[in-house]
Amino acid sequence: MRLHDENASFRFNQVGLRKFLGDLECEIMELVWKNANPTVTVREIYDILRHERQIAYTTVMTTMVRLAEKGLLRIVDKAGLANCYSPAENREEFIRNTVARVLEIFITEFPNEAQRYLSNMGSAKSSKAKPPVKKR
Repeated sequence: MRLHDENASFRFNQVGLRKFLGDLECEIMELVWKNANPTVTVREIYDILRHERQIAYTTVMTTMVRLAEKGLLRIVDKAGLANCYSPAENREEFIRNTVARVLEIFITEFPNEAQRYLSNMGSAKSSKAKPPVKKR
């Protein structure tokens, strides 16, 4: 998901990072975050993926190129003819920045509803934080 791309979609019906990324994009990013030391190649990601499922090398390559175009991966070096990729952000930074962007969208587009919801969240937390006073 390009954080500032008007064509990006938030998928409510998906779980975890799949709310922000396509299934294969998510799988590849998880592998990049796990295996980049500090970089990975398409071949390294492909070799891991092909043991889990039937997939073409060119599919992995195209997806990683698109992730680079979206700003999630950086091409930082070459190993022969192969690009070496590193994640633009670590997993935690990606989640934090993406959640911030989604919240910013809701607050900007639905300010009253967002404010009401956040106020209710604050009062719900404060009522949970204080134990009830016992009367004698």
